[in-house]
Amino acid sequence: MSQIDPAHLRACVALSCSEISVKAWQRLVEVFGCEESALNARDSELEMVLGLSAQAVARVISARELLNKADEVIERLDAQGVEAIVLEDIRYPELLKQIPDPPQLLFVRGQLKERDRFGIAIVGSRRPRPYGLSMASKLASDLACAGLTIISGGAMGIDRSAHEAALRAGGRTIAVLGCGIDVVYPGDHKELYQRIAQQGAVVSEFPPGAQPVRWRFPQRNRIISGLSRGVIVCDAPEDSGSLITATCALDQNRDVFAVPGNVDTGHNRGAHKLLKEGAKLVECAEDVLEEYNLESGRSNGGSHAGAGGPSELPAVEVTEEEMKILSLLDLEPLALDIIIEKTGMGAAEVSGVLTFLEMKRLVKRVAGPAFVRLLR
Repeated sequence: MSQIDPAHLRACVALSCSEISVKAWQRLVEVFGCEESALNARDSELEMVLGLSAQAVARVISARELLNKADEVIERLDAQGVEAIVLEDIRYPELLKQIPDPPQLLFVRGQLKERDRFGIAIVGSRRPRPYGLSMASKLASDLACAGLTIISGGAMGIDRSAHEAALRAGGRTIAVLGCGIDVVYPGDHKELYQRIAQQGAVVSEFPPGAQPVRWRFPQRNRIISGLSRGVIVCDAPEDSGSLITATCALDQNRDVFAVPGNVDTGHNRGAHKLLKEGAKLVECAEDVLEEYNLESGRSNGGSHAGAGGPSELPAVEVTEEEMKILSLLDLEPLALDIIIEKTGMGAAEVSGVLTFLEMKRLVKRVAGPAFVRLLR
């Protein structure tokens, strides 16, 4: 559970509702130490902050007036099953914290889980060809069965195909919106978003009521890539917004994959351009899984999900000590002595906890001795 101070959450919600830019928000925290202090600053103090535009100052002033309404906004969101998660919250996604301009506040319907740090984004055209839809669906299904969380933008076309395939496979999926969390866009995606929230999460950095105007979508794309280990571009023409997501991924030091298509139509020219520039070619899920030393969840007796996908595995309870070790482990082997050093636990205790994690099929012992994380 979050232990965030209500006054801090209120200040963050007020700033979010003022729609101050991420960079201006970051600058306020750098100068004043926290959002509450920034909102309590005098106008003259705000005007003296280097890098803070007159427009940003005006938004801070408007946020002061919104403070009184922040509690009402939080209560209304709570009634809708939406949580506001600030950057300092332990529930805030670790991968997203690593990007240069993480959202200071996320609105979340559903639940973000620790395992979502093993996520892959699948993005592409809103008006894809049948081949593109088929590839997005198959990739999402197979990757979800291997235990990866499928992340996309909740749009028509490739996005929707990826979300729906992950849901059918019993896996987790996250939709990142280019509008407020309480706004359904496209209009016929209401049921889809409800299903995603039950089996993953719907996320937005924009305040409640924010409409899906054009500029919001490039801004949300950095969150799609920021939540992901890598981005797969599938069926993307040269002017596709998914290329913006690929650029964000490169800037964030994330992997970029691309699915080739028919060269005669030009409909996938954007993805082909990425391939020419060094993106990793993807013909099947195994091409992605091999990059992360993962096995296919569809293989019999697979280490991760089994033949029927992750939904067949029961939920596993983990202790505080087990979670301390799990949070350290990744897809690359981590030596036993490093685990002992980083946890600060005794060697015997670490060995015992690792044994229980192996029995729960959450970790795997490899040569070294070392351990890797298994995905469920």
